[in-house]
Amino acid sequence: MKKSIQIMVCLMALQGSYSLVIAQEVSLYEQFNGRYDFTALGNTLNVEENGADAPCTILTSSSATLNLEPEQNIVAAYLYWAGSGEGDFEVSLNGEPIIAERTFSNELDPQRQFFAAFANVTQQLQNSGNGMYTLSELDLTNVIEPYCPSGTNFGGWSVIIVYEDPGLNLNQLNVYDGLESVSANNTQINIILENLNVIDNEGAKIGFLAWEGDESIAVNETLQINGNTISNPPLNPGNNAFNGTNSYTNSNQLWNMDMDVYDIQNNIQVGDTQATISLSSGQDFVMINNIVTLLNSQLPDATIHLDALTAGEECGNRDVELDYTVKNINSTDVLPANTPIAFYANTTLVGTSATQSEIPIEGAESGEITLSIPPAIPQEFTLSLAVDDTGNGNGIVNEIDETNNTDSTQVVLLVYPEISGLTNQEKCDAVGPEVFDLTLSTQQINPDYLLTFHQSEADAENNVNAIANPETYEISGTEETVYIRVDNGACFVIGSFIIEVISCPLPDATITITNDVNACRQRLLQIEYIVANTQGTAPLPAETPIALYLDNQLYHTTATPISIPIGGQIHMTTEIELTATLPDSFTLLLVVDDTGNGTGVVEELDETNNTFTTIVQFQSIEDLPVLPDLEICNEGFGFAVFDLTEIIESIAPSNEDELSFYTTYEEALNQQNALLFPDRYQSTSNPQTLYVRLDNATCFTIGEFQISTTDCPPFIPEGFSPNNDGINDVFEISGLLDIYPLHELLIYTRKGNLIFKGTNQTGFWNGNANHGLLYEGPVPSGVYYYVLNLNHPDYKVFTGWVYLNK
Repeated sequence: MKKSIQIMVCLMALQGSYSLVIAQEVSLYEQFNGRYDFTALGNTLNVEENGADAPCTILTSSSATLNLEPEQNIVAAYLYWAGSGEGDFEVSLNGEPIIAERTFSNELDPQRQFFAAFANVTQQLQNSGNGMYTLSELDLTNVIEPYCPSGTNFGGWSVIIVYEDPGLNLNQLNVYDGLESVSANNTQINIILENLNVIDNEGAKIGFLAWEGDESIAVNETLQINGNTISNPPLNPGNNAFNGTNSYTNSNQLWNMDMDVYDIQNNIQVGDTQATISLSSGQDFVMINNIVTLLNSQLPDATIHLDALTAGEECGNRDVELDYTVKNINSTDVLPANTPIAFYANTTLVGTSATQSEIPIEGAESGEITLSIPPAIPQEFTLSLAVDDTGNGNGIVNEIDETNNTDSTQVVLLVYPEISGLTNQEKCDAVGPEVFDLTLSTQQINPDYLLTFHQSEADAENNVNAIANPETYEISGTEETVYIRVDNGACFVIGSFIIEVISCPLPDATITITNDVNACRQRLLQIEYIVANTQGTAPLPAETPIALYLDNQLYHTTATPISIPIGGQIHMTTEIELTATLPDSFTLLLVVDDTGNGTGVVEELDETNNTFTTIVQFQSIEDLPVLPDLEICNEGFGFAVFDLTEIIESIAPSNEDELSFYTTYEEALNQQNALLFPDRYQSTSNPQTLYVRLDNATCFTIGEFQISTTDCPPFIPEGFSPNNDGINDVFEISGLLDIYPLHELLIYTRKGNLIFKGTNQTGFWNGNANHGLLYEGPVPSGVYYYVLNLNHPDYKVFTGWVYLNK
């Protein structure tokens, strides 16, 4: 049977070359399959075609007439209205208030915005039937003034009517809507019409609704389908598609809107599933609001619906019973018998069936099936039903809609929980009762399950007398069978494992502090202790952890360095730094086989003897007495070598005390950089403060003293012999050079002649003259006179004689 196609489009066109803002894309709104066709009525609110010279006025209402044949029954009526501005979404149709159910928008620029609106008025038109329809209260009077100078003021309305006629062929009718635009700056748009099914192109047609088309503007303005220009001359020439015309009334005075229908049977091919609508405009701004297509069609449309399902009522039963209905609604042909049906659990095919008979248009057929769900499918899954599916996602029936062939639901089966990885437990026979953590045997069971432990299988079956603390279960003999009940909330299973006490060699670690633990603030605390394996029947392994706690807070960890044999022991020493926040008295706890959190890593003969506790008091000793300062003669530049041990006599230390000297208090406090040779310490400043630290077994104390130098009088000899024998070769005045750097030494002959002038730079007199006319070089033996001026406020000028002997 031949099929026909009709398409209807609503457009809006505006003058000027402006930038385009694309709003809602045109897409499928509704599809009708059967003996359907469509028509439209509507009218403009413009009093004449807009433009710069046209009056800036607009109506608030207009009318149009519906005149259907008696056998044509309305099945749908969709009202569209549009205009300039941000929108008027409350109007009236024949006096009945209409509120927009959907809205659309577009703009040329922020100052020129446009709107369109939609409302379903099917019931009203079905009740009223043929006659005059008036749309009113669409009032844009106060909106259009800014739009008039550019000829972009418009308003109008249209009703798209789908009707059923028993005399028609079986057709597919699609209603598309949105709001897309073209302009001088965006000269072409393409609209893809999906969901078509062309099996016969005879009589195919397309209809458009367009707003604001201008007859006077026809610059590169075309309307094409699948690349072919369509026209309806003389009403709609090929170069001026949007020219204010109404194909339904053959009117060319539908100012600034178009309601046009085109025959497209030569522009669409059998087998097409989509069509491309192309609009171009070199000047007009055109908005597409609605497109309707009509295709002659004879196809079924299979759908499937799950009516009832029985599953998850018995533990372990993986059968699913379901009732379903296959329908052929919204179709134009019968659905053939043996149309395949597939059933999926998640994505796995679990069953197939087929329709038993042909299903007529608007008909249905019920069926039932029992599916066995494979064990690999999880307890909770999605059960999907697919009609026209051979079991691989492919069908054999060509349908109107290939996307509505499935139905699905969630299924939860009552499955038994799985017990996996149960392990028996053994413990060595040690001192005291043996305690088992029963949960260690069930580590591989799903933690989402509810597990209870029981002493008998009957208790587990009846879920009574569960073991209260399975993590610390005390065995009553040497061997027991423990039963577990594993429950997933719907079903349960029973399992068991064995716990057993066996004889085996074990170490037995003990720890004992051996020294007097004396705490002294700001000094490391030394702890000497013994780790023993006296009662053990196996060696205590190396790296057995040891934890040290102060007032029950973990403070330090260490470990045994070697394995301790049976009956053996090792001595260990640990030094720790005590914090200033510790109280004057605190509890010291040593624990062997403790990782620092109260748990051990070694299974022992006796787990109760691993600790040693003592109370520790912070101690102090008397401060050192006030120490005397040390002062000696300046040996040069204010420095000298001191014997610091001279102050020990004033300290009077005992034989057990240790003394050490430091240059800073911080170094004394931290016992860093003690002076290695305090009996010959070279001073570094004058005066200089030094520190002495006294340590004993109890604590320590620090004292300080000062060392300084004084400028002592020099020693002047009475003779020297400059004969280069290395003995008394110079007139060496002890305590002079570098001590009195400003001194001046003058040497005179017996006759009073100055022969030598000496300073700190010239050094000692070597018997040579360096001044006067009488001598150059060595002077003869004899008595010479000196004048020594130290240039020091504490000393007068020294004078005297010296004998020079060669």
